[in-house]
Amino acid sequence: MSLKNSIKEFKAFLGDKESLLDKSYPGVTEIIQLHWGYKEFYLCIQKLMVVEKEQNRQGFPLEVLQEIYKLQEIHENVFPKLKPLLNGNLETTSRSSKNHSQMLI
Repeated sequence: MSLKNSIKEFKAFLGDKESLLDKSYPGVTEIIQLHWGYKEFYLCIQKLMVVEKEQNRQGFPLEVLQEIYKLQEIHENVFPKLKPLLNGNLETTSRSSKNHSQMLI
């Protein structure tokens, strides 16, 4: 099932537009769906947005990044008890990997 059809807030955000994640990145869509509603969602999103120097990835187009950020915002609102993890474990993880990674923008 697509992200647009499975997350009503995301569907409301997109309106009549098609989700670029659903259309062009089915693997990413599946990963997001698997982690939706769990604290690991934030780590999953971080791994999507950061690439290690050894990897050969170009990054996402701006419109796809906007969808990912919107999904993160929706997740924070729908599952507020999971939000503290974002300021805890992930902050430490991102600091330790800063020298070996870059943002995918």
